[in-house]
Amino acid sequence: MNTSRSRRYAWAWSAVLSLAVILASVGAACGGGDNGTASNGSGNPGGGAGSGGAFEGGLPDGSGGTGVLPVDGSAGQTLTIDPQDPVLTVTGTPLSVSFKAKLSDGTTPQANWVLDDVKIGAIDATGKFTAKGMVAGSAQLTATVGNLTATTSVKVIVKIKENQGQLDAAAQAALRTGGTSDPSFAWLYPYDGTIFPKGLRAPVVQLNGASVDAIRVHVAFGDFDYEGFWGASTPPRVELPQTVWDAITQSSTAQGDVVVQVTKLQGGAASGPVQESWKIAQGSLKGIVYYNTYVSASTKTGAVMRIRPGNDAEVMLDGCTVCHAVSAKGNVLVAGVNWANGNPVTSGSWNLAADGTASPRYSVGDGRPFSFGALTPDGDRMVTNAVPATGSPIRGLDGDYPTRLLDTATGQELAAPSLTSAVSYALTPVFSPDGTKLAFNRYDKTPGHTLAILDVDLTQSPPLFSNLRDLVESADRVLAWPTFTPDGKAVLYHEGDGFDTSGWGGVPRNADVRLVDTSTGAVKPLERLNGYNGSAFYLPYGEAEEAHLDYEPSILPVPVGGYYWVVFTSRRAYGNTIAPGGTVAGGDNKWGGVVNGGEVPSPRKKIWIAALDLDHAGSGDPSHPAFYLPGQELEAGNMRAFAALEPCKAQGQSCESGAECCDGFCRQTSVDDAGVPVLECVPPPAGCSNEDEACTTAADCCDFSSGFLCINGRCAMPTPH
Repeated sequence: MNTSRSRRYAWAWSAVLSLAVILASVGAACGGGDNGTASNGSGNPGGGAGSGGAFEGGLPDGSGGTGVLPVDGSAGQTLTIDPQDPVLTVTGTPLSVSFKAKLSDGTTPQANWVLDDVKIGAIDATGKFTAKGMVAGSAQLTATVGNLTATTSVKVIVKIKENQGQLDAAAQAALRTGGTSDPSFAWLYPYDGTIFPKGLRAPVVQLNGASVDAIRVHVAFGDFDYEGFWGASTPPRVELPQTVWDAITQSSTAQGDVVVQVTKLQGGAASGPVQESWKIAQGSLKGIVYYNTYVSASTKTGAVMRIRPGNDAEVMLDGCTVCHAVSAKGNVLVAGVNWANGNPVTSGSWNLAADGTASPRYSVGDGRPFSFGALTPDGDRMVTNAVPATGSPIRGLDGDYPTRLLDTATGQELAAPSLTSAVSYALTPVFSPDGTKLAFNRYDKTPGHTLAILDVDLTQSPPLFSNLRDLVESADRVLAWPTFTPDGKAVLYHEGDGFDTSGWGGVPRNADVRLVDTSTGAVKPLERLNGYNGSAFYLPYGEAEEAHLDYEPSILPVPVGGYYWVVFTSRRAYGNTIAPGGTVAGGDNKWGGVVNGGEVPSPRKKIWIAALDLDHAGSGDPSHPAFYLPGQELEAGNMRAFAALEPCKAQGQSCESGAECCDGFCRQTSVDDAGVPVLECVPPPAGCSNEDEACTTAADCCDFSSGFLCINGRCAMPTPH
């Protein structure tokens, strides 16, 4: 449970009780004395239950509990809650139980009720607790009457069964029993060990084989149990209901495994189950993912698209808008427009607004200046992606164009002698999220084979670039497209046989994503992100089909749920959907080709995301298996994703976390009619900072004692281990 979030809930619930009620309660409860001992509820295990399930008294271990805390006073009064420690078993329908605060003299005064974790349900002013229909877990309920308090636990167990395939009892029984192993019946997607954030579309479960007559999916962990039955599927595939996926992610814990089993029925015989385990990070992805698309069904050409996690892709900039980059704060985008004759025809910058619109900021009749530029975090300045005089190794650019520092609002070149004297041709440059470092391919030294870094001080005039040093060098591999972890202590990059994801007409280009420590230069290959578990390749179609197809990484500027989130382009297969023999045309060809003189991209080129441990320096492989970013157009070729925050919100606007607010703080200001907390961006308050809120050091964070960190100016929970 997030203790800082619980503090916000408790504050709001305390505020909603009127002063008159408090004074009346004090009159009934003044006094105190020795602590009393409560009985186990009302003595009626089923009392207070609503429709849709049942609850029983006592703690989960059957020991019962007192529910009495020490109180002040002299009249010997004590307070208890009835019933004590109820356990509610819900089957999909909201279930309620009414609590009463009882004084030791037998009276039942009105109390102030506080639930410390509202994800499992809500408590109203009368003491009626209503469990959400499909969210499992436990919470502590506190009653306050005057200066007396009492507590009880509330536990919700979820047991859901769905029969979407309308299977008869015999088929259900056969699937539940399972059968012999079938080597052809295996997982294709998701991958075992994947870590998912909350707030996404439900993953599509995809399995090997031509067809099945029926499928059973069983998801079990902790107090959550889901069983679903589906009918015939060709190929074997199940789209988990979004309500079920949301319940899974909301019911999970940071360290617990979500165990998923799938059994098939074919020709009257059951096979399986085949099993995987996933983890759910305790947070939702922030911001927006921006990427280029080609042959989009929406635009019929290229475009810059955006996906807010959990939603479908939207067109951001229509037409052949390419070679883009986005500032870490999500307020400025730069790109080239309408490629022709070796370069985009024009290039420029756009302002990105909180309402999702983009308005022109500056445009120039030269495609080189703003293509693939490195934006400062606020987007005001940009280090250009250089084009060497000997010819650009990046497809789509041509003509000598050295490194420069530009103003993105005017296009004016800004004086930066410490930059231009340090490097003439910096390719694929990027600023760190805090603007204190610049990483790039140092083309001056070795064409394509050196990744370098500069320290940056943007507060000086002119800006100071210093301490040039090489991070990684390779004799024969291209080192490009760097991206900083939010703590600035590591750079992820593309290590391949070229800068691009393919050559003209589908010429193969291979690459993997690597990590280098910015202090030590130690390189980590990120095996699990790239499809390896040690020396074993785990992607289902094998190394010849899926290995070394991971390119152009980008990292969300803030951690979420104890992880950094790496967004990258990949030509790996996507289950049985975009794959050899898959249901999307072109899935057999991962490289694309040329039709009628025009290049046609492969639908295999897609955006994927993988979790990366925050404590990457202390981990042999801090990466985890990737997942497909849902919401992309299946038929299009998608690439070059940028993960950025949304433009920040002003005080008084609704929010979900401090990462969305310009002042860095999101707090509960009220509750709605249903008792749900209302969060808004607020001025910096007194006291400590909650998760995602502004900080200078880790000691500023409310959960500092629990290992919370201050990363890129935001409080962040540590990686669960």
